[in-house]
Amino acid sequence: MSSQQFPINSLQALRRSLKQQLVLPACEHAPSVTDENMPEPDSLASLSNLFRKGGFNHTEGSTPNTNGRWFISTADASVALKRLPGIALKPNYCLVTYLYRIRRANTNHGGAVTWAMVNQLSTTSHLEAALTQAGDHNTPPYPEGALRNYMNAITGNLTTTSFLVASIFQRELQEFGRCGRFHRWQHHRLIGTIPHQRHWQWRMEVPATLTPTVRTLPNGSVTVEFYTCRIMPPIGIFRHVDRYQGNNYVARSSNQAIASVAKQKTSQLV
Repeated sequence: MSSQQFPINSLQALRRSLKQQLVLPACEHAPSVTDENMPEPDSLASLSNLFRKGGFNHTEGSTPNTNGRWFISTADASVALKRLPGIALKPNYCLVTYLYRIRRANTNHGGAVTWAMVNQLSTTSHLEAALTQAGDHNTPPYPEGALRNYMNAITGNLTTTSFLVASIFQRELQEFGRCGRFHRWQHHRLIGTIPHQRHWQWRMEVPATLTPTVRTLPNGSVTVEFYTCRIMPPIGIFRHVDRYQGNNYVARSSNQAIASVAKQKTSQLV
C-alpha cells in the first residue's frame, strides 16, 4: 500500500475555488416575478441565455418560484470542472440542476438535485417532463435517461490527486443550490488539526493525524480520507472516507462523526 498526504491549505483553496464557480443566478437563489413576453426556450443553453437577457417565459416548472415547486436552474455546474486538476466531464455530457424553494419568515430555504445526462436529452421539454412526477423536497425530478450518480459522467487521469479532487467536488456539487435549513456540507470546515476552541468528547481513539491522505491498495483501489469540523449544531469533528475502485470516480462514502462538544459541568449555586 502506498500513501500520500496533502496540505490542508491546498484542499481549502480547492474548496474556495469550487464555491466561487458554483453560484446560482440571483433570480434563482431569490426568485422574483419575470417577464411573460419572452419566447419559450428549447434547450438548457437557451434557457441560460434568456436569464442573462433578464427575461423568461412563465411555463409551468420553468419559472423560479418560492411556492415549493421544483424548477430547472440555468446554472451550468460543469464550469467548475474546467479549472480542476485531474478530472473533467466526459464528452457529450452535461450537468442539469433542479431547484426547490420555499419562503419562511422572510428567508428563502431550498433543496437542489443535480443530474448528469447526454447533451441530446438536455432540451427544456425533456427536462420539464420530469417535473410532472416531482413532489416536495423529498421527491425531486428525475429526467429520463439521467445517470443515477453524476460521478459516472466524470473522467480523469486516475492519479491520487484526482481522487482527492473528486471527493471534494462531489460534495460541493451535492450541496450546490441548497439554501437555508437545507444546507448540509456548507456547515463543515476542512481541518488538518484538532480545533482547540472546544472541549471534545471522542467516540473513538483520537486520530494520529488529521492530514488529508490518499492510499492506493495493491489491488488498485483508492481510499481518500480527510476531516471536517461542523460549526453548526450538532457541532462535531467528522471523518470522511471515500473508497474508489481505482478505475472510475464513483465512491462508496462514509461520513462519520468521531467527536462532539463535551458537556461542561456546572457548579451548583448555593
